[in-house]
Formats: sequence, structure tokens, C-alpha cells
Amino acid sequence: MLDMNMNYWNPYMETLPREKLKEIELNNFRRILLYAQQRSPLFQKKFRDINPADIVTGDDLRKLPLTDKEDLRAAQEGKEPFPFGELLGVSIENVSDFRQTSGTTGKPVYVPETYESWQWRVEIWCHILWMAGLRETDRVFIPFGYNVYVAFWEAHYAAEKLGCMVIPGGALDTAGRIDKMKEVKATALFNTPTYGLHMAEVAKQKGLEPRKIGIKKMVCAGEPLPRATRRKLEGLWGAEVYDHIGGTEPCAWAAMCRQRQGLHIMEPYFLVEILDMDTRSCEVPEGELGVAVVTPLGRRSFPVIRFNTKDIVRKGAADCTCGRTSIKIQEVAGRMDDLRKIRGVLFTPVSVEELLRGEFPEIGEYEIIVKKKGMMDEVSLVFEPVEASGELVMQELSARLSERLKIKTNLTFRMVPAKPGTLNRYTLKAKRFKDLR
Repeated sequence: MLDMNMNYWNPYMETLPREKLKEIELNNFRRILLYAQQRSPLFQKKFRDINPADIVTGDDLRKLPLTDKEDLRAAQEGKEPFPFGELLGVSIENVSDFRQTSGTTGKPVYVPETYESWQWRVEIWCHILWMAGLRETDRVFIPFGYNVYVAFWEAHYAAEKLGCMVIPGGALDTAGRIDKMKEVKATALFNTPTYGLHMAEVAKQKGLEPRKIGIKKMVCAGEPLPRATRRKLEGLWGAEVYDHIGGTEPCAWAAMCRQRQGLHIMEPYFLVEILDMDTRSCEVPEGELGVAVVTPLGRRSFPVIRFNTKDIVRKGAADCTCGRTSIKIQEVAGRMDDLRKIRGVLFTPVSVEELLRGEFPEIGEYEIIVKKKGMMDEVSLVFEPVEASGELVMQELSARLSERLKIKTNLTFRMVPAKPGTLNRYTLKAKRFKDLR
């Protein structure tokens, strides 16, 4: 039986001195690089002139090319063995699980997992859940059908490994999921931030106060979770809300501890670089934004070397009061995919979400639409009030919104009020930003 009072899932690894962590990571990087050169046709070609023994410092590391999702697609499409192509790092007979990316940025990448590689992923999630305070006494509700997507499968298996009771709610609608959570007295909820907000909305429509359902911990996945959105979820549900960051290709590589002051990188299981956004050639200093480049160090079925996640994060320090010695990221600021230049201004949709969730509780759902009007870019905010309001109230709200958005983003938004309940509600990843130019 696990000691439920223990602070760490792996006390030895989580409290190693920084120098030891870095030594382990570089050693394991050389090992996985050599393995990829020997077993993966993609990396046999990509790193054919590289000697892993020459990688002894971070500067050496940054001489290696990055791996982008486009590289993975090209190595898979039309290549043998089907369906994994040249990404496969093991014999196809050893593959036990099929997963794939969501395909939101193009053709999905198919991901092979052996039993060993899958258990490695699950172990990472055990760290994530234990850091969030989940223990064997928790009843975990997962309100999704997992399909071929990875995150909630990982969370399910890890929760079982912790000894939690897991209740999958994929076949139910939102109202049915809320009823089931009450029925089984669920204490923990895994969802996207968007769906957490939507479930709270539906619970209120049913006459239920979300914070009285009994959820004490919520672990979010699939979308950025700005601090203002996290606090809104905590207020609605009366629960501790935890963020993590990851992906199908690099796995889940950082997550919050009980302090909820940034996300711990899962060291030494990953080697994570936070590089400048312009050249991706040098590590950014603490406190600066950069692009996360991630190498999973323990997965052999699908080795990925220096994967460009395109996640924009702010680099933190290794100074958490929880006692873990891993470097933290202070925030997830968005994705390079969503970074846009509008009328000469660099814009990320997360800045709007932070403002709306933090300062405008009277606004429920929203969308950001960018399109051309003549030769100029026009950016509109379509927003729903939580409750129907009169024309004067909406005019006043639109004026306040416009002013605060101008200050926050340095852009002038066109305000488009919508009736409550007219905008889309999302179950998994929300698509609130639409660039129609």
C-alpha cells in the first residue's frame, strides 16, 4: 500500500541536486540519440553525421537540428511499415497500442506504443497526479470517450496505478455526467478547461451549484490554462485546479505541484530546452518567453529527438517550496500556431482569455474572429453575456470591454454581442480563435 502522506511519488528522483539531474539527462539523451540512429529510419537519416559521444554540453545539443511535426508526417505518409512508417523504433510485432495526434494542424501522426513505452508514459502521469494530491481514496471522473487520443488514457491508467477508483463517463451527455458525478460522489475531475466551464454552466441550468457536487481536485489537459481561467474554475467548483502541458509526440512533460505556482518539468525523464522564438538557437534566461523543445528520454517505440512543440512558455527557476529540484515554467503563454501579427501587432488569443476570465465574470462564451476589411485587418470579439441583458447594459459592457482589450492587446476590437446560448460549446479543444484572412 502506498504511503498517502508521502509528498513525492519518487522521492529520490524528485529531490536530486540540479547537477545530478543535468548529468542524468545528458547521459540519457546520448543513449536515446544512439538508439534512434540505430532503430529509427527517420533519425538514421537526420543524424547520420552526429556522434552522440560528442554531445557533452547544452551548446553541443543546440547544434543538432530540431524535429518538427512536418518531419514526422513526411516520415510516415506512404512509408512502410504501415501505419507508422519510418517513425517506428521497434519491430511492428512489438506494438501493443495505437494512438494518434488530434490533427488540428494537419494530417494526424500515428503513434506506436509497446507495453514498455506505454508504462513509461503512465509512470509520468503518476507523478502528475500525485503532485496534484490525488491518492487512493479519490474517485476520479473522466467525462470523455477517449478514442485514439492519448491524454485521458494516460490519466486513467495512472489513476488506477495510484489506487484511485476511476469512473469513465464517455457515453453520457453533459447533464448525465453531472448526475453520475453526484451519484458516485466523485472527488476528482479530469477535463479540458473549456469543458470544466461548460459543465458548471449546465449544472447551474439543472439547479445545481457546481461547488456542492463534491469535486475537490480538477486536472486540466488539452488547452492553455491562464491563471484567470484557473481561478474561475476554482471559484465555480470549489476545487483545487491543476494544469499540465504535453502532447502525443513529446508526452506530458510538465505539471503543477500543490503550490500551483508554475509547472515543474518532469526531470530527469525529459530533456527540455526553452529557446528564443526567433532563431530557436539559444536558451532564454529565466523570466523570458521561449519555445519549448522536448526530448522524451525513456520512450523507445517512437523516439523523438529535440521535438519543437511550438508551445510558448515562460522559463522559471528551480526554487519551489515543495522541495522538488526540477526547473519550472512560470506559465504557458500559448502556441506559435496561434501567434498572429494583426495590424503590425503580435497577438496571442490567450491574452483575451486572461482578460475575460479575470475581469468580466458577466461574460460566458466568446469567439475572436480576424478577417480582411478592404486592405486592413479587422478583429472582432463575439461574446455572450451569462444572462440576457438590456441594450444599454450591453452597450456599457461593450465599451468597457473595448477599452480593456485596447490596453491589454494594443488592438482595437469590434464588439459583437450575442444572445446567451448561441455560441458553440466545446467538449475537448475549444476553437475560439478564427483567422479568416
